[in-house]
Amino acid sequence: MTEQDKLPATFNRLAWSNLAAQSAEQVALAAAPIVAVLALGAGEAETGLLQTALTLPFVLFAIPAGLLADRLSRRWLMAGAEALRAAALLAILALIVLGWLTLPLLGFLGFVAVCGTVVYSVAAPALVPSLVSPQALPAANARIELARTVAFAAGPALGGFLVGWIGGGPAFGSAAALSVLAVVLLTRLQEPARASATRRHPWQEVR
Repeated sequence: MTEQDKLPATFNRLAWSNLAAQSAEQVALAAAPIVAVLALGAGEAETGLLQTALTLPFVLFAIPAGLLADRLSRRWLMAGAEALRAAALLAILALIVLGWLTLPLLGFLGFVAVCGTVVYSVAAPALVPSLVSPQALPAANARIELARTVAFAAGPALGGFLVGWIGGGPAFGSAAALSVLAVVLLTRLQEPARASATRRHPWQEVR
């Protein structure tokens, strides 16, 4: 069986969407503190608060995102989350172009963007088993993880390069474009229907 047979086209759309989404995340996360320091004059304390705002959604929303992924269409949940991130990144880009960006706005919009990141990152691995056969699942999971590794390796460098040589606007614009690409790929993905299961109250799931 060839690799193409193992990983069908519908999974390939998820894989490319995941690569685009992970890259958008890393470019934006790298660009935000650089823009804060170089363009907004943020000091050490302000930069620390910004970094806190960009990591807090992982603490607050990882579990709720998992509960949503168990109850809703993962495809549309991911598309909505990525669209939210794209909107936040485009808002940052617009504020930079207009000269209206402030540190509080950067922190708030960055927080919103990372909320989208959390939901996407939680739902994507949960969607994989429904798109491939059990025999192909290890290869599919490896490809998802490879995209994350590539994004973590190249994204920060790309974000730093764009901010340093071109400016914050192109960096956030590139991240937004990658997020939009991720959404488009998800809209073309066919998610198999899931068997109905007994639903429990979310507090029961948490316990």
